[in-house]
Amino acid sequence: MRRMTSKIRSSLKEKGIECHSVYELPNAEETRVLLAFNSQKNPRLSTKKIRKILNKMGVGKFDVPREFSRLSASFLHLEVITGARTEKTPQKAAQ
Repeated sequence: MRRMTSKIRSSLKEKGIECHSVYELPNAEETRVLLAFNSQKNPRLSTKKIRKILNKMGVGKFDVPREFSRLSASFLHLEVITGARTEKTPQKAAQ
Protein backbone atom coordinates (compact mmCIF):
# COMPACT_ATOMS: atom_id res chain seq x y z
CA MET A 1 0.00 0.00 0.00
CA ARG A 2 2.94 2.35 0.52
CA ARG A 3 3.58 2.17 -3.18
CA MET A 4 0.02 3.29 -3.90
CA THR A 5 0.12 6.17 -1.42
CA SER A 6 3.38 7.45 -2.89
CA LYS A 7 1.94 7.11 -6.41
CA ILE A 8 -1.14 9.10 -5.36
CA ARG A 9 1.03 11.83 -3.87
CA SER A 10 3.30 12.04 -6.94
CA SER A 11 0.36 12.01 -9.40
CA LEU A 12 -1.29 14.90 -7.59
CA LYS A 13 2.00 16.80 -7.44
CA GLU A 14 2.55 16.34 -11.20
CA LYS A 15 -0.80 18.05 -11.79
CA GLY A 16 0.08 20.97 -9.50
CA ILE A 17 -1.94 19.86 -6.46
CA GLU A 18 0.00 19.86 -3.23
CA CYS A 19 -1.16 17.03 -0.99
CA HIS A 20 -0.13 17.49 2.64
CA SER A 21 -0.56 13.84 3.62
CA VAL A 22 -1.86 10.49 2.38
CA TYR A 23 -2.95 7.88 4.93
CA GLU A 24 -4.13 4.33 4.40
CA LEU A 25 -7.18 3.63 6.59
CA PRO A 26 -7.37 0.02 7.78
CA ASN A 27 -10.59 -1.71 6.78
CA ALA A 28 -11.17 -5.41 6.10
CA GLU A 29 -13.80 -4.91 3.39
CA GLU A 30 -12.34 -2.13 1.23
CA THR A 31 -9.18 -0.13 0.87
CA ARG A 32 -9.66 3.48 1.90
CA VAL A 33 -7.19 6.33 1.70
CA LEU A 34 -7.46 9.70 3.46
CA LEU A 35 -6.02 12.69 1.61
CA ALA A 36 -5.29 15.99 3.36
CA PHE A 37 -4.86 19.24 1.44
CA ASN A 38 -3.79 22.67 2.69
CA SER A 39 -6.74 24.92 1.84
CA GLN A 40 -4.56 28.05 1.47
CA LYS A 41 -2.18 26.43 -1.02
CA ASN A 42 -4.97 24.84 -3.10
CA PRO A 43 -7.68 27.52 -3.39
CA ARG A 44 -9.28 26.15 -6.59
CA LEU A 45 -9.28 22.50 -5.61
CA SER A 46 -12.30 20.35 -6.48
CA THR A 47 -13.22 16.73 -5.84
CA LYS A 48 -13.94 16.30 -9.56
CA LYS A 49 -10.36 17.28 -10.41
CA ILE A 50 -8.98 14.84 -7.84
CA ARG A 51 -11.25 12.02 -9.10
CA LYS A 52 -9.98 12.50 -12.66
CA ILE A 53 -6.34 12.45 -11.57
CA LEU A 54 -6.73 9.36 -9.38
CA ASN A 55 -8.65 7.39 -12.01
CA LYS A 56 -6.04 8.20 -14.69
CA MET A 57 -3.22 6.69 -12.57
CA GLY A 58 -3.90 3.20 -13.93
CA VAL A 59 -4.12 1.60 -10.48
CA GLY A 60 -7.87 1.01 -10.51
CA LYS A 61 -11.10 2.87 -10.06
CA PHE A 62 -11.44 5.31 -7.18
CA ASP A 63 -14.72 6.30 -5.54
CA VAL A 64 -14.44 9.95 -4.51
CA PRO A 65 -17.15 11.75 -2.50
CA ARG A 66 -18.65 14.97 -3.87
CA GLU A 67 -17.55 17.18 -0.96
CA PHE A 68 -14.51 17.68 1.21
CA SER A 69 -14.57 17.18 4.97
CA ARG A 70 -13.06 19.93 7.06
CA LEU A 71 -11.54 18.30 10.15
CA SER A 72 -9.40 21.31 11.01
CA ALA A 73 -9.31 25.01 10.18
CA SER A 74 -6.55 24.90 7.59
CA PHE A 75 -6.92 21.49 5.94
CA LEU A 76 -9.43 19.89 3.60
CA HIS A 77 -9.80 16.13 3.95
CA LEU A 78 -11.05 13.67 1.38
CA GLU A 79 -11.62 9.96 2.03
CA VAL A 80 -11.45 7.90 -1.17
CA ILE A 81 -12.18 4.21 -1.70
CA THR A 82 -9.83 2.33 -4.01
CA GLY A 83 -11.00 -0.46 -6.25
CA ALA A 84 -14.58 0.83 -6.25
CA ARG A 85 -16.99 -1.16 -8.39
CA THR A 86 -20.00 0.00 -10.33
CA GLU A 87 -21.59 -3.46 -10.33
CA LYS A 88 -22.87 -5.50 -7.42
CA THR A 89 -20.70 -8.24 -5.99
CA PRO A 90 -21.71 -11.78 -7.09
CA GLN A 91 -22.94 -12.71 -3.60
CA LYS A 92 -25.29 -9.71 -3.38
CA ALA A 93 -26.51 -10.12 -6.95
CA ALA A 94 -27.46 -13.77 -6.32
CA GLN A 95 -29.72 -12.89 -3.40
